[in-house]
Amino acid sequence: MSRRFSFGEFVLDRDTRELRRERRVVSLSPKAFQLLEILLENQPKAMAKGMLQDLLWPNTFVVEKNLANLVGEIREALGDPAGNPRFVRTVPRFGYAFRDAPATTAGEGAGALPGPIPRCRLTWAAGRAALCDGDHIVGRAADAELLLDSPSVSRRHALIRVSGSQATLEDLGSKNGTFIGSRRIDAPTPLADGDAITVGAFTLTFEVIHAHGVTETL
Repeated sequence: MSRRFSFGEFVLDRDTRELRRERRVVSLSPKAFQLLEILLENQPKAMAKGMLQDLLWPNTFVVEKNLANLVGEIREALGDPAGNPRFVRTVPRFGYAFRDAPATTAGEGAGALPGPIPRCRLTWAAGRAALCDGDHIVGRAADAELLLDSPSVSRRHALIRVSGSQATLEDLGSKNGTFIGSRRIDAPTPLADGDAITVGAFTLTFEVIHAHGVTETL
């Protein structure tokens, strides 16, 4: 089995668990790295969403948005727009596939459905998650979109609601509270780029993904 996958200007190295663009390391959370590895192993085969979820979260129920968030993170890291993908292809009403091909020109692939576009992200010591428009539950329940596995985190601890580049944070009656900086929140509160969020034992940093944000992460 090959220990490396080369595609475009990128190399995914299984031994070092790194994704590199030329000689520079590209940041990916462990789950996003695993998903990219699975897609590369099976290219150009289309992988069903259910199968990908089983491989990524065996014996665990997760909502489909978890998978969409990982795909958004990979696309951000690769600079691979969902509407004109070079690498990660959305298979409408089925799943995803990897291909190493030139980007399509305007009008090509018009029947494909656009994938989710990450608007913001959270980073913390153990990982990173891209956030698309919509509601994202933070907690230790298996079906939470942002799973933080610690007794200090309530099952449904907090809600992050994203709309475009705007986002709010709301505590969901958690035992230990939800904080922005040192301030405990008790109502939906707007998030600003760079805000530190405390959820139980975790400190997460909220970041807005700007139009030029892809190149900043490489």
